[in-house]
Amino acid sequence: MKLKLALLAAAGSLALGSAAHAGDWYTSLGAGYTFANDENDFESDNSVPSSGGGPLNPVAFGFNTDYDLDEALNLYGSVGKYLNNGFRAEFEIATRTQTVDSFAAPTPGFGGIPSDGDLGDVSVTTFMLNGYKDFGDALGARVSPYLGAGIGLARFRSEVNNVNVTNGVFATTTTDPYTVVVGDRDTSIAYQAMAGLVFDVAENLDLDLRYRYLFTGEFGYDGFVNGPLASFDSEINANELTAGFRWSFGAPAPVATPAPAPTVTYKNCPDGSRIEASLECPAAIVEEIEAPKDLAFTVYFDFDKSNLTDAARRVINERTSEALQYDIAGVSVQGNTDTSGSSAYNNALSARRAGVVRDALVANGVSGGLIDTDALGENNLAKPTADGVREPLNRRTDVEFTFDN
Repeated sequence: MKLKLALLAAAGSLALGSAAHAGDWYTSLGAGYTFANDENDFESDNSVPSSGGGPLNPVAFGFNTDYDLDEALNLYGSVGKYLNNGFRAEFEIATRTQTVDSFAAPTPGFGGIPSDGDLGDVSVTTFMLNGYKDFGDALGARVSPYLGAGIGLARFRSEVNNVNVTNGVFATTTTDPYTVVVGDRDTSIAYQAMAGLVFDVAENLDLDLRYRYLFTGEFGYDGFVNGPLASFDSEINANELTAGFRWSFGAPAPVATPAPAPTVTYKNCPDGSRIEASLECPAAIVEEIEAPKDLAFTVYFDFDKSNLTDAARRVINERTSEALQYDIAGVSVQGNTDTSGSSAYNNALSARRAGVVRDALVANGVSGGLIDTDALGENNLAKPTADGVREPLNRRTDVEFTFDN
């Protein structure tokens, strides 16, 4: 039971591990080998003779034995969808029919039912929802391992007997004292676990080699044991190796490619500053103004940098020298970034950019007590852009002076 619950949880997590589609659909067809197995339940609680009762003298008691099943061919087909992060989900139909060799005799008083190797057959057809995790090119560029789990329904059919009919009389085909006739079917829940390798054969075509372990819930069905009607229960376990081809189809979701960062050119302004060519030079300060209300300028930074360039230092030196000619009431220093990178990282980067400009102002004679710094991150764009865009105009620190009248 613990194994069944674990596989059920794995199937759910694999199938629901990613909600967004991120690739092609696929379909697959294949076949495989189902191993012989003598551990598949076949049990009853009535109408079985205790010793040689024969079809006309049943004595009721229960027994618990197993189908002894031969190896067989299995066939499968599926349709699936590739999801994000290596996950995929699929619907699969598979079938296998195994010959029943014999029934063992583990129950005291029940001698088993041997045969010459053919008591009929048992078929199991499964309808499964599978979830997989592909591990990319972990084994090379053309080989991808994967793990999977599935849950669904199994349709069980048993056509088994060791009798023949002569002139309307049942007789066993061997000398054993038990006769069994089963021709019924039932449906139950089914689980499976898979592991495999996918080989890249050609564009949109893969070879899929897989191991599968299938086990089912309990099937209930009717038949006859030594004449009277009997009820049976069975569970099926199967170990299988399969090989098949998988064809991918449908266009994958397009992946957005960020536009290349524009080439930035600079120009020299009459005031000695050097700024980007797309910006206007700072307006000339009118000498007649004895005490300007404000004196603002902007310092720009390279991508992901917080150090001052020579041009930035020159602008700070010149503007600070001008501002110190008047009575400075306060200085606002605001650090900013573009939208490339996470919000938390950009907040820290903008704080560093504001800090280096503040330090430069203090070094040029401005009292640190007059300076207020703010780290605005990517929340105060000079040029609005989408998230993740490198924009030189947004990589800046804005400085504004206020003066006493």
